[in-house]
Amino acid sequence: MIHERLMTTETSVSARHHATVAATKKSKKKKDRVTTELWEAVMHEQWKREQQRRRMVRWRQQKKESVTSMVEERLRLERRLQRHILRARMAADRVTPHSFEETIRLITLQKAALIRENLVLIEAIARHVKLESMLQRDIQEFMPRVDKPCSDSTEELTQQKTKEKALPLDQENGGRYVFFPSAEPSFYFHPFTREEFDSIMNNDDVVNSDRHPCTQSVGELFGWKVDYAPLVRTTEGSVMAHAIFTRRLQCSIDYADKVLPRLDKTLWPKLVTPRSWNRVQTGSYSCQVLQNFHKDAHVMVCNIPGEVDLRYIALAQHTRDFRADGKRVDKYTITIADSEANSRNREAAGKQQDVQWVLEGGTCITITEVDRGIIDVVFDQWAGCLSEMHGRQLYIDWIRFPVGLEQYISPTRLLNA
Repeated sequence: MIHERLMTTETSVSARHHATVAATKKSKKKKDRVTTELWEAVMHEQWKREQQRRRMVRWRQQKKESVTSMVEERLRLERRLQRHILRARMAADRVTPHSFEETIRLITLQKAALIRENLVLIEAIARHVKLESMLQRDIQEFMPRVDKPCSDSTEELTQQKTKEKALPLDQENGGRYVFFPSAEPSFYFHPFTREEFDSIMNNDDVVNSDRHPCTQSVGELFGWKVDYAPLVRTTEGSVMAHAIFTRRLQCSIDYADKVLPRLDKTLWPKLVTPRSWNRVQTGSYSCQVLQNFHKDAHVMVCNIPGEVDLRYIALAQHTRDFRADGKRVDKYTITIADSEANSRNREAAGKQQDVQWVLEGGTCITITEVDRGIIDVVFDQWAGCLSEMHGRQLYIDWIRFPVGLEQYISPTRLLNA
């Protein structure tokens, strides 16, 4: 009996155990199935993303290749168009086919030269614009200090000379026709004698200083002390302006003597300003030597092109003197001059509607040795102009050369005047 009960108990326990094991296996299989499904879902999502990424990469690559292809096609068509244009020009100019490559090479060189020239012009324009802006800033302080009234006094003016009858000169007297590089109207020039040259150079700046002394000061402009004479109307109806600019520079007189005489003549002070005669310059200023008395004494003609050319004959001379204390004094003088012979030539040729001869003006640069490496510079300039307003503008135009003079002889070492 007891044995039967034990057997029944063992059978019951065994059945429960098998049921538990079966339930555990079933639960484990269910969990495994859920885990597998989740893993498969995640992997499928990753696969979809990878496929999308690859499609985007292919699309971008195709787009890039398409753009590159279009750019290359455009460049190819442009080159083809350039070749057609070049061949058309060659045909028009009768250029032989075998010179095609040479023509391309020349065009390439010309293009490079034009690019370099353009860069140089841009730099030059930038320098001029900078200087112009500096002038405009200082003009407001400078102009109010200049007397506006113009003296009509003619006490110190000489009477007009009686004009001689205009007669053409004999061309056998050493005269010649003078031509200009840009086909401006020519004129007949009669040489100055040495006596005429010396008389004008020795007296012109002295006479002008006596007639129009600079008795008023307007302070400093760009570091230069500025003195000026009141504007005076001449018997010819023009207005005479006169100003002196002074400054002390750190430079030896020997170095200045090496630099200034070697400056290109187009960089020398211009004795005539187009706007002072209500003119507009339309071409390049030209200056050519007509006579040489020695290496530091010249006769020149200067021409400023425009609708009406402004023209003048100038005498230029460089001299060196010594003061009582042994200090050297260099003087560079340029003055507008005329002679009876040349005046008669112009009258004989008749009035030219496209040329205006200017007969008044000059400049004198005096450089005095102060000490070794130090000089005093006096820039003295006078000129005729159309009106009082133009005369006051001349002071602003004249300061350009003294400022440029510093750059030539003392670019970085300036002392206060």
